[in-house]
Amino acid sequence: MKRIAVSLRLDQVPGRDERREGLDIKLGELLWSLGFLPIPLVNGIDDPVSYIDELRPDGFLLSGGNDIGGAPERDALEYAVLDYAEISRCPVLGICRGMQMINHRQGGKLHSVSGHIGVTHLVEGPLITNGRTVNSYHGYAIAKEDLGTNLEPLAFDSNDGTVEALRHKNLPWLAFMWHPERDKPWNPVDLELIGKHLGASN
Repeated sequence: MKRIAVSLRLDQVPGRDERREGLDIKLGELLWSLGFLPIPLVNGIDDPVSYIDELRPDGFLLSGGNDIGGAPERDALEYAVLDYAEISRCPVLGICRGMQMINHRQGGKLHSVSGHIGVTHLVEGPLITNGRTVNSYHGYAIAKEDLGTNLEPLAFDSNDGTVEALRHKNLPWLAFMWHPERDKPWNPVDLELIGKHLGASN
């Protein structure tokens, strides 16, 4: 069973001197259903490079939640993840913030966007040849001209043209802005994409 390390969101608990990590349990359920062993990646370790090297996962999933810059410990951990993945050439799947982090790490830019939170919209492109309606929960987006180095777009919002999916040209990195774990039931297209990309054996 391949081990997929999953990044966690980091949130301040109101009224307490406490910060907590979290993950929608549906994301772990989705990975398990595809035959993967999900392993949570904790934030705040002072040497994330050594931490990841000790884990030696078979792949990574950079999950949603937190704006880049809003949780420095998480930013540092995910930078270390992408450095490790570049050297080891193991697969990375980015979801929402995960896609933004991949683009940011590659020198790309984000811009604030309206009308993308708590809605559904049509996306089209090479990844989705006939178009498809997906969920949307993000306040920042990527314009095609703001893609980072060695990244290519795979899907676009049919309304405003922002990038909804991308991949690395040379590394096994794939990302999309929608949340497959939030669909009920899970979309079989997403399951196939995720399973194939992360190397499911079933």
